[in-house]
Amino acid sequence: MESLEVAIEDLGKLSRKITVTVPKEKVKEAYDKTYNSLKNKVDIKGFRKGKYPQSLLEKRFTKVMRDEAIETLVPEYFEKALKQEDLKPAVRPQFSDLDIDKKKPLVFSATFEIYPDFEIPEYSKFNLEKTEVEVTEEEIEKQRQRHLDGAAEYEEKGGKAEESDQLLINFVGKVEDEEIANSENQLYVLGSKQFLPEFETALEGMSEGEEKDFDLTFPEDYNEERLQNKTANFNVKVIKVKRKIEAELNEEFFKRYGDKVKNEEDFQSFLEEEVKFTKENEIKKEQRDSLRTQLNELLDFDVPEQLMDEEAGIRLNQAKQKEENKDVPELELKEKMAEESRKDLRFSIFVQKMLDQEDLKPDEKEVYRRFEINCAMMGIRPDELASQDYGRQIYQQIFGIVAEETVLDFVIGKIFDL
Repeated sequence: MESLEVAIEDLGKLSRKITVTVPKEKVKEAYDKTYNSLKNKVDIKGFRKGKYPQSLLEKRFTKVMRDEAIETLVPEYFEKALKQEDLKPAVRPQFSDLDIDKKKPLVFSATFEIYPDFEIPEYSKFNLEKTEVEVTEEEIEKQRQRHLDGAAEYEEKGGKAEESDQLLINFVGKVEDEEIANSENQLYVLGSKQFLPEFETALEGMSEGEEKDFDLTFPEDYNEERLQNKTANFNVKVIKVKRKIEAELNEEFFKRYGDKVKNEEDFQSFLEEEVKFTKENEIKKEQRDSLRTQLNELLDFDVPEQLMDEEAGIRLNQAKQKEENKDVPELELKEKMAEESRKDLRFSIFVQKMLDQEDLKPDEKEVYRRFEINCAMMGIRPDELASQDYGRQIYQQIFGIVAEETVLDFVIGKIFDL
């Protein structure tokens, strides 16, 4: 590989300016290449196509040939310079000094921020609790009931709605004059606790064809912030009431699980493994969250200002839209978003360094599995979504999440090996 003439200027913190010299012969080659591509495409009076001097073409198409030469040389030699000097830009470079002369070397400059160099915290600095998974009979029984409920059937019944009955309902909810909910032909199992307690209480004892108005106050930790502590008026109408018919543990039921379950003993083992898997994931999540919190305290290095400004700006705009922030002074909100952005960028940079340093690879099968789940929820085929920019963004977001989990799990393993 040819050695380039590269000058590096430290502009402070993570900002760098490099000046790259492209040899004169490479500039001439770029002009010659452009001439060869143009000579058969243009007509010059008095000459046969392709038979005119290069100097004449360069004179007629000065700007075109200069632009072509620059677009050919600058990206190529910028990449070569980065590789030679082992520099990794964190943001898009700003190029300058792009004057070119066929008879001289091309000297151009690029200014950009680089990723920080920092030490990975020693694993001994982390404090995590190693928890052994224990599965109780009560947990297995609850899991068994979930499967039985999922296989249950429902039949028409008369009378009032009771717990475990399946209701077909229409409802409309309003806060003052704003409609916040409107659903038709919604199936709901009474006692499933998927609705708020006040809603379930209102449904209890209702009969087919009955209609009712009632008020409901959303809790302060409700998942929709705009509705927290708000009181809504609901109108609900019961269309049908059906009683539950419990599923039986028989051959027909076991067919639901394919080759995994042939009898009650297999079903018991299946439930134990399912509960164990769920608890292991819960423990793993707690450990990841704890490690992430500790990393926020230990990671302390500069992050590229351009990335910071972009990320903090996006978060600030999003925060301003939230009801809970309407009375928060903008300066206070701006400082909060900047601090959150700094922590998350440090963590992202840490993740990438660990992936590179330890040669870690996110599980592509797991990434695709989660992508398929997203597609199923959206009602679109994976190949169709992947062909769209939006779908590719979703895939990259999932890939990033799995990459973070891969690094965190690696570090957790190292901590527990100490």
